[in-house]
Amino acid sequence: MRKLFKDFGKREILVYISVFLWIVLGIFGLTKGTDFNDMAAYFGSLTAYVATYIWAESKRPSVKTSILKSGKSSRREIMIYVLVLLWTITGFLAIQYNANLAQLATYFVSLSGFIASWIAGEVYRPQDSLIVEDDNPEIEV
Repeated sequence: MRKLFKDFGKREILVYISVFLWIVLGIFGLTKGTDFNDMAAYFGSLTAYVATYIWAESKRPSVKTSILKSGKSSRREIMIYVLVLLWTITGFLAIQYNANLAQLATYFVSLSGFIASWIAGEVYRPQDSLIVEDDNPEIEV
């Protein structure tokens, strides 16, 4: 997998993964008779997270390596991939057990303000700098 993405940027990798998931979940949903309006709403629930990450990485690119490449990954990148993984697992389970994807989409959207604002906050004041400042009382916050 690392060889495949070696020349790709972080934003590009996330977009390709999102499109891949769109295709795979779409095919899986088709085989299970899923309502594609609900499926569209469910994919829409991922949009705010991915868009915020892409914006943040465009505004202030992290100097750390990508999660799909060797080296240390940024916190915001780890956060987006943990969220995408949870979103994917939940989506597959919802399709498998014929759960209401529209309601699940609303559930994921309800978390977007928290995660998106944290990712955006990492652009302006990364958690690393807050930890350094908290450990050194001589630095004014």
